[in-house]
Amino acid sequence: NLSISIHYWNNSTKSVFPKTSPIPLKSLTETELRIKEIIEKLDQQIPPRPFTHMNTTTSATHSIATILNPQDTYCRGDQLDILLEVRDHLGHRKQYGGDFLRARMSSPALMAGASGKVTDFNNGTYLVSFTLFWEGQVSLSLLLIHPSEGASALWRARNQGYNKIIFKGKFVNGTSHVFTECGLTLNSSAELCEYLDNRDQEAFYCVKPQHMPCEALTHMTTQNREISYLTDKEKSLFHRMACGETSIAGNQVPLISVILGT
Repeated sequence: NLSISIHYWNNSTKSVFPKTSPIPLKSLTETELRIKEIIEKLDQQIPPRPFTHMNTTTSATHSIATILNPQDTYCRGDQLDILLEVRDHLGHRKQYGGDFLRARMSSPALMAGASGKVTDFNNGTYLVSFTLFWEGQVSLSLLLIHPSEGASALWRARNQGYNKIIFKGKFVNGTSHVFTECGLTLNSSAELCEYLDNRDQEAFYCVKPQHMPCEALTHMTTQNREISYLTDKEKSLFHRMACGETSIAGNQVPLISVILGT
């Protein structure tokens, strides 16, 4: 269990009314509007993707990488572009993007590495761009971390609820103490203590103990709840043995020779 000391939240007592009671409309603060805008953009970047069978998910082995305008040698500082066409395990080209890809460039001689930039065209193709920082032999790698169906499932599960972690608040008054349930959202008709973070305008709640003020909260303990928002079929997406190879087009992208430009 993890114990957290509480020391800076503003707090107040809050009664929870039945769902049938009217709830006054509250205008969003500038921070809340900004957070809402960011979440909406993330939702657009990770839209729901259908998952019916492993064979229709992205396959690293069947995907094709092509170096655009290939050269025998490159100058330091040049940009190298790779067009990546992702396919499923049946060899069919994917018609949408959203795959979690990792593009890396490394210099074995210098023991140095850097990330590439991945542009998703949302049609099953990606542009992977590297800036060639070093002279000598440079190796490139493209890794499929999660197929788009897996990334979509994780994002949905992440937003589905806050029940994964159990929060318990410790209230101390003199020599007596009591633990009550806490959380970002509480499905309880009991009187609640509200702890507001003025900077982020986010509230955290605890069930108010009898005969103790909200200010008596001193520590928080947490533990994981045995709950998952992924279906058994979705869980299979994250078994590496089932996903097969994660390296994309390992034999299609050779070592790159980089020289000092004039």
